[in-house]
Amino acid sequence: MKTITSSTLRSRMKYFLDLVTDSLETIVIPRSNEDDGIVIMPLSEYNSLIETNYLTSTENNRARLSHSLKEIENNDLIETDL
Repeated sequence: MKTITSSTLRSRMKYFLDLVTDSLETIVIPRSNEDDGIVIMPLSEYNSLIETNYLTSTENNRARLSHSLKEIENNDLIETDL
């Protein structure tokens, strides 16, 4: 994660956008409030966060994922032809 000012971003926008795209780097631009800021990240990382949030959004989903992981750890798998 790289933190830069908005002035630095303005002066070298292409460089930083290329950096994010090419290296999966995340850039944070702080604002006036300590807890306020902007994050620039690759779209693939953003989509991954959104999907993870959705998959873990309900207790039933979390339980099903946990159960599936335990099945994998125990090699309790069912082989099928597709």
